[in-house]
Amino acid sequence: MIETLIFWALCLGFAASFVVQVWRRLRLVARAPGRLGFDRPALRVRRFLRDVVFQSRTIAGRPLAGFAHALVFWGFVAFAGYSSTEFLYGLGLADLRRTPFFEAYAVALVPFATACLVGILYLLVRRVFARPAGLGDHVSMESVVIAIFIAALMITFLLRFGLADGSVAGRVNWWTHMLVILAFLALIPASKHLHLVLSPFTVLLKSPVLGTVPNLDFEKEEVGTETLKDLSRKQVLDAFTCVECGRCQDNCPAFGSGKVLNPKKLILDSQDALLEGALDRRVVEVYDEGVLWQCTTCGACESQCPVGIEHLPLIIGARRGLVSNGEAPDYLGNVYNQLERRGNIWGLTYEARQKFIESAGLEIFDAAKHEYLVWLGCAGAFEADFQKALRALFDILRACGVRFGVLARERCTGDVAKRSGNEYMFQELATQNIEDFRASGVTKILTSCPHCLKTIGDDYRRFGFDADVVHSSVLVAEITRGLEPNVATVEPVTFHDPCYLGRYAGHVDEPRELLERFGGSVREPDRTRTNPFCCGAGGGLLFEEKEEGTRISDVRFKQLQATGAGTVVTACPFCSIMLKGAQASAQADTEFVDLMAFVNGRLQKAADPSAGAPSASAGAAPPAAP
Repeated sequence: MIETLIFWALCLGFAASFVVQVWRRLRLVARAPGRLGFDRPALRVRRFLRDVVFQSRTIAGRPLAGFAHALVFWGFVAFAGYSSTEFLYGLGLADLRRTPFFEAYAVALVPFATACLVGILYLLVRRVFARPAGLGDHVSMESVVIAIFIAALMITFLLRFGLADGSVAGRVNWWTHMLVILAFLALIPASKHLHLVLSPFTVLLKSPVLGTVPNLDFEKEEVGTETLKDLSRKQVLDAFTCVECGRCQDNCPAFGSGKVLNPKKLILDSQDALLEGALDRRVVEVYDEGVLWQCTTCGACESQCPVGIEHLPLIIGARRGLVSNGEAPDYLGNVYNQLERRGNIWGLTYEARQKFIESAGLEIFDAAKHEYLVWLGCAGAFEADFQKALRALFDILRACGVRFGVLARERCTGDVAKRSGNEYMFQELATQNIEDFRASGVTKILTSCPHCLKTIGDDYRRFGFDADVVHSSVLVAEITRGLEPNVATVEPVTFHDPCYLGRYAGHVDEPRELLERFGGSVREPDRTRTNPFCCGAGGGLLFEEKEEGTRISDVRFKQLQATGAGTVVTACPFCSIMLKGAQASAQADTEFVDLMAFVNGRLQKAADPSAGAPSASAGAAPPAAP
């Protein structure tokens, strides 16, 4: 009876400590603006099963450490019934430990306990001795204590099989096991291990689409994140869920090229400021303003996070707040002026676009005549090198009998405005473009720009525009499957996956299928497929002239060079511009070719072997590059 009363007192005390700390954090979540989304529930549940139950994302990012973490997680889940039964016994409410079912259950837990013990000891050794950079510069004693606690729980459980319940050793072992659980309960809320409680919710509530940044409602005078009290509920919840694993940091191209931006630190800074109650502090007082403009919006941080934290809405939301106060960098101010005056990021007149349309023999889109609207975009309308790629695409479409046309007039999709925080300009461009699409009866859109693919195919859906938007690599892979060119030689190439095509849209197989079918032997660089290393152009950084640290494009170019392939194939105009700039800086003789030009060249060569190397830029010379 005395032991029961003591255990009751301890349970109430530690439970109260847990509840008070969690309630403090949940109050901050509850007072935050916005609602937690649960659209597309089937997709969210599948992701929950994959990332939480099966720990797929945790294991994929770091196989050995991830599997060790999964062993610990599965061990905790398996022990839920056992711990509950022991608490019922200790509180004097029910003694189910003598039942045959519980004894069989306890025996079945032995392999889980052993695996959990092995996993946590590996993670402890890794943290204390290996000390990966992503975990921080110093050993976290909090993590060490928690690891020792978990190991103690597994050891005391295994010892129960050799100790009699009524013996002194048996009672000491039981009390040790239960006290460790209670201490762990009190430590969880004030540590990164709160993710054990919150991460199932953050994973479930994470947007189904990478890089989702909700539209601002200007009628409600929304301007973005100016102060901490403007953080949304999901962003506040994210701040308390960070497990500090450093995967976002390790995969961030800005951090990896020597810049100050560290996505892990952004989340932890939010957490610290929220707990301090500094809700009226401006975001530039919490996060360094320069850091906010170093993000390329590549999505690496968000896609690699195992607990569902969304970094991009936080960064872009803060940019919105700065832009609304006229605090954007000068180079973005110039771009905004060009978008407002000319409707494109280069600030060029539409006469240049019209000349390209005429020289390429393009027809104006007619819904009764054409199946696809080909979206030229700012690069296709004005950038000379990318126009060569589009001419190659047009040749392929015509050869395959695809009926297509272009709009008589285009405006920028607003990608740069959206990702850099100028929401008002983005919505102006988006609504005008959607009006044009609807007036022309457009239902299928083909683009060679992954940024336009994301903006029209995803962002425009929030305005009620739902067209079938496809990237050229996907459509061309489909329509050319019946064509098998007689490729005499196989050329070693490397393919640079654009972030907005590979990571955002998941199209990594189609470009490689095309390359291999048309004579390319693909050599993969570091950071490839759905986790590529960014070229450095996204988020408006294409226009930045003074990049701190090593240029992101230089880092990526070296990775591509390391494959030993003399040809780099691209599928994004921004990637092409950035990587060719890096090539020029390195004075390398690497050849760059767009995917469409590569495919079209092999098709032409197969059709007329005597023609030699094909010319993807047949016709009048395109306008000079801006």
